[in-house]
Amino acid sequence: MIRILLRMHSVVEEAEGRHITNQGMLLQLKGLIEGFYVGYHMLDKVTFQPPEEESIKDEVSHEMHSSALTTSNSAKRFRFSDALRKHTPISFASRSTANLKGVVEDLETKIADMREFVMLLGSYPRLPRQPYSTYLFMDKCMFGRRVEKEQVINFLLCSDPPDTYVSILPIIGPHRIGKKTLVQHACQDDRVKSCFSHIFFFKEDDLKMGELSLNSKASPGKYLFVIEFICDVDEAAWTKFQSYLQNMPSTEIKVVLIGRTEDVTKFGTSQPIRMKRLSEEEYWYYFKALSFGSMNPDEHPKLASLGMQLATEMNGSFLGANILGELLRANPNTQSWQSILLSLRGFVQKNLCCFGVHPEDLLERNTPVDFTRMAFLGAQAHGCLVYDLRVAGPAQSQLPKLTSREVLLGGNIPVEDKFDVLVWKSRIPPYCDYIATFEKQKPRRVVGKRNTIYH
Repeated sequence: MIRILLRMHSVVEEAEGRHITNQGMLLQLKGLIEGFYVGYHMLDKVTFQPPEEESIKDEVSHEMHSSALTTSNSAKRFRFSDALRKHTPISFASRSTANLKGVVEDLETKIADMREFVMLLGSYPRLPRQPYSTYLFMDKCMFGRRVEKEQVINFLLCSDPPDTYVSILPIIGPHRIGKKTLVQHACQDDRVKSCFSHIFFFKEDDLKMGELSLNSKASPGKYLFVIEFICDVDEAAWTKFQSYLQNMPSTEIKVVLIGRTEDVTKFGTSQPIRMKRLSEEEYWYYFKALSFGSMNPDEHPKLASLGMQLATEMNGSFLGANILGELLRANPNTQSWQSILLSLRGFVQKNLCCFGVHPEDLLERNTPVDFTRMAFLGAQAHGCLVYDLRVAGPAQSQLPKLTSREVLLGGNIPVEDKFDVLVWKSRIPPYCDYIATFEKQKPRRVVGKRNTIYH
């Protein structure tokens, strides 16, 4: 398998350095990349089979069982057990060995089908690329989405028919999945910047304001508009904006629509790009690079084993991977990683017990997350609920000084019952600053018992 993966790695790296315009080849590249991640994930599962996983699960399960005894609602218990089965890591040993054989056979098939792909690859021009290590490349650049990025760039660079006054590409996907990041990276490509005379970024509420600001700026040339719809599409505002575009003295207009629902697709003139969460295999590759940094996981099998379990608990969260990855890199030892895993798993399972869904999904719905058990490396947990995870807007003149890292490590928190925390500062375009609201939970004592619980 290692030999196959090395060959696939070489082809993928070569393909990512080329400007591929053929849609069929892009789809073939996407399948090759998916197989590449599946292969490395399977190889790591075989190599880093966690012998201590059961003891870690037993310790957390015992702790959660004690907590569950205080819950009298049978519906919650059923919901917890059902959700727990979905999120508890499954030992590789419990899977059929046919799974490994099937992966190898699938990779061999992909390798055999690559010959024509490799031959055609040489006909496409090379892209300028700086020599980054894996960790630095992921830390400073967008991970994955290579095929989607080329699809956006190809849409922006292709010439429209003479009778087309505007071309519209919808991009849809869940919240915080990387839609704006994808578009920003495409727009920063030198080919795109040299193609358009004017590039504008608007939110749905800015359409009217954008029209007014453009009245004095409109001039001949090629225009690109990127418009983000937060909720439902305001069709009246969109229709008004379209009528304005028809009167612009432009030689060509491209519009990229960003939205979360299928409602956006009806305005497109091109096939929409649908963005999904990273697969388990892709996410592990990403999380491993952020967690190990310059370390080689093969030289630290115990850490790699714990890392795979941590990645499983993260539920594909980009924010979580960056926050936790930074903390793990700073504490590269088994005791610290195991402590973090126990704390994280207890935090996840408590929210599963109370709400039936993963904390990441709660934040997605803007539902308060129980943060009362969350603390790392022996720090004292702060009894808080967390909600309203958001991106700091231009109107916010000052960011919170308290960071999520300081909270997780037991740092001093404000005396106020409610305060904001800087969750993460993104290092890649569009350089978003993520903020969440923390609210302290006042303890109350249960009559006749010594245990202190939180509201």
